[in-house]
Amino acid sequence: MRQLDVLRHLSGSRRHQRRPGSPPARKYESACQARLILPPSKKDIVPTPIQRGLNVEAWTASGSIEWHLATVWSFELGRLVLDAAATLYPDRELTLRQACRVIAKREKPE
Repeated sequence: MRQLDVLRHLSGSRRHQRRPGSPPARKYESACQARLILPPSKKDIVPTPIQRGLNVEAWTASGSIEWHLATVWSFELGRLVLDAAATLYPDRELTLRQACRVIAKREKPE
């Protein structure tokens, strides 16, 4: 439930509610004073350490991307996905990339 909806339910009347960005209340118009204070979250939100995701991709013999297999946000998970993709697609060249930077590559077997 969005915060604005919760405030509307708490105030009991939507008559005095104003939308975000609306002009201030006039002199004789009452404004809703309801406020929602939430306790801090018990879960620690782990920040994403990188700006762009890591892509696991399968390549053709001509050098173009044939399949985009996965996008992950950690290097360890990217290596695990690359190893799993290597067992699923043994005849393909696979890469773990972040934008244009190749982090890990599995060459096509001869």
